[in-house]
Amino acid sequence: MVRRLLIPLVLLVATPAAAQRPDFLFSKPRVTLGMRVGMAAPRAGSEVFELTTSELTLEREDFRALDLAFELGVRVHNRLDVTLNVGHSQSDTRSEVRRWVGTDDLPIEQTTEFARTPVTVGVKGYLKDRGQAVSRFAWIPHTWLPYVVLGGGFLVYDFSQQGEFVDYAEADGELRDIFFATYRSEGTAPVARAGVGVEASLVPHLLATAEATYLWSSAEMSRDFVDFDRIDLSGAQLAVGLSLRF
Repeated sequence: MVRRLLIPLVLLVATPAAAQRPDFLFSKPRVTLGMRVGMAAPRAGSEVFELTTSELTLEREDFRALDLAFELGVRVHNRLDVTLNVGHSQSDTRSEVRRWVGTDDLPIEQTTEFARTPVTVGVKGYLKDRGQAVSRFAWIPHTWLPYVVLGGGFLVYDFSQQGEFVDYAEADGELRDIFFATYRSEGTAPVARAGVGVEASLVPHLLATAEATYLWSSAEMSRDFVDFDRIDLSGAQLAVGLSLRF
């Protein structure tokens, strides 16, 4: 009699539990695939940016842009991943010549574009173990994980200005002519990347991420910008995103 009463009671308790999503994985995840979106803030510290912000109605803040990044991570140790990171940011800003207007009293306008695409290979080091194995068939991830990132690779950049510009005499500052032109410098340069971040486990296979990184890079400018020093491609990035682990 007691056995007949216990069987339905056990089934009643077990049914809701079975319907819930398990809070563990059946093995340690080996691969992480993530996407982040945030803000890229170039340092814009070289000569071409100084000239652009002094002669045109642009500020360094105008080169900030939405940053989109994808990352593939492969576990090589409980606290270490090898990563491949690809990002892209691009600003597209209209401006005017500060000191002059056209003969029609209209602004002398142009557009400045600045795009950066860093591709880096690196390591992601976690500051504590990512989870705990409780048996041969269950692995429980920790709720949150701080980490540091280091990497290097190459950065593809494109800096261009198109529109109307002025030709004036340096001696007396008089306006000589207004002309239409396109100036471009593009290429590839080495880049280093470092930063810190945190992962928060939403469900066993899904993570929320927040990351702050910095890029170091510069490149020779092409012949449209003769006698300019190297273009500054460095800058900070702050992003949030989601990652899947398998």
